[in-house]
Amino acid sequence: MNRKKFLALGSLSIFSLIFPNYLFSKEKNQPESFDVNALLKSAKNLRKQGKNNQAKQIYQQIISQYPTEIRAYDGMRKILLSQKKKEWEVILMFKSALLLNPNNVALKQRLYREYFNAVLGNKKVKKLINFNGRLLEDIKQKYENFVQNHPNNQNLQQQYIKIQRLFNSNADSQSAKTNTALKSYRKNQHKNFKKRFQNTTKSELETKLNTLLAKPSSPDRKQHIRELHNLIVQRHRKDKNNLAALNKAIAYYNNFDKQDPLFLKYIRDLSKVQKNYNLLIDIETQNHTLKNTFWSGIALLDAHLKKAENQNSSISSQINSIIQFLDLNIGSPDMKFEFNTRMIKIDLLKNQPDVAKDKIMVECKNMYGSSNTHSIDRMNVLIAKYYSKKGDSAGKKRILNIVSDSQSYIENSDPFIKSIALMNQNRISAKPIHLQNLQKLISKL
Repeated sequence: MNRKKFLALGSLSIFSLIFPNYLFSKEKNQPESFDVNALLKSAKNLRKQGKNNQAKQIYQQIISQYPTEIRAYDGMRKILLSQKKKEWEVILMFKSALLLNPNNVALKQRLYREYFNAVLGNKKVKKLINFNGRLLEDIKQKYENFVQNHPNNQNLQQQYIKIQRLFNSNADSQSAKTNTALKSYRKNQHKNFKKRFQNTTKSELETKLNTLLAKPSSPDRKQHIRELHNLIVQRHRKDKNNLAALNKAIAYYNNFDKQDPLFLKYIRDLSKVQKNYNLLIDIETQNHTLKNTFWSGIALLDAHLKKAENQNSSISSQINSIIQFLDLNIGSPDMKFEFNTRMIKIDLLKNQPDVAKDKIMVECKNMYGSSNTHSIDRMNVLIAKYYSKKGDSAGKKRILNIVSDSQSYIENSDPFIKSIALMNQNRISAKPIHLQNLQKLISKL
């Protein structure tokens, strides 16, 4: 560092606070030459490890030798903004650097970008800037000059368009909650963002995904990887290629997140479509091991029952430990209902309809006065399965009559029929679709 530059820096007290090594380090400690790129990479790695003080020293070292090295300033900015309420220090850093390098366009751009951020959302910093006039207008004019002097810089072009749009929308003076123009723009942007892959083919999506997978892992990149997996699964399902959709969902589940509810649902739905019940049981076993909740246990039990029901096979003995776990973890009436309905289903699968009948009557009595259509119809389907197991087609058909006109059966001499009618007497029937769905389910038995 020459004497002239040292004297110029002597008056910059704020800058000296941010870059103390720059001002007071001894010349003998500064190497005559060093690899800037290697130092920047080292500082970046330290910053990612949370070692900000060490990274800061390296950035200071670089700036002391190369005061126009913009990447070092960018690194310092990230360190400062990793702490709370450091926006003003970032502005002071760029202002101080410009005193030494008043014609440096990159530093000017950085400074006005910070002004732009402040004018849109940081009233305290905007007040400290203390600009006489409309600051956003001045920022717009500065960026207009940047664009004119650098017509091929696409990044500058995009920033200028954004600033101009926000200026025209009075984003600096009107609340975002009441700014109609701004809200309309953001709504359209959100729609366009969701549709950005609309015309992208499956092979192009796969290429984009493979490109991301080849790069180092990062939180931001992980979000894009999830989105691309999701889009590819959706495209396969749309094309009725359920096996490919299932494989893609499993790939994400195994390699990225075993607790992602969306991909867990994909695997559940698609494995049932493919009738791959061993896979379903394996996935639900992993899920229950991870979560160990009543609901993960119910999902695992359902997988075993679905396999036995669809393959017309005996129920695995593994369900005994699951049932014991569920029984010990019942903590609400909803859980009790879920448990009881599974126990009825197990009796029916074991070809024990009389045992199931007794449990059905108990559960019907538990539901007297209930108006929950979903829960009542789940019981109605179980009752229909009971009648099917007994070979009583008239009884199965009667269920829909009871649902439509429960009052006619409340005084029935058959206690079973009476209990079914009492369960259905307060069933909400405002939506005809519920009765239609129940009719479809019963007709499939």
